[in-house]
Amino acid sequence: MNKPSDEELEIAVDAAERMREWGVDPHHVAHVLLYLNQRNLRLKEVVQRVDRYIRFGLPERELGQLRRLVQGLREEDERLESVDSELHNSMLL
Repeated sequence: MNKPSDEELEIAVDAAERMREWGVDPHHVAHVLLYLNQRNLRLKEVVQRVDRYIRFGLPERELGQLRRLVQGLREEDERLESVDSELHNSMLL
């Protein structure tokens, strides 16, 4: 599969945002695309910092930023899992 161009990605993200706004996402494709796009942007930051580390070593400031990025990703996952769990439990009532 080929990587989508920046323009294709922008068009797809815009369409996904409209689908979510209009409540037209029966198979959750827009939701998943928006989530994965946001996640991909965060992971790109991690990869850039790891690449700098591999090439040049890592000053303490950069290491702190990398740790915060990774911790932020972990916290985001935990928060989303918690929200999903709460939503699922509330639907059982």
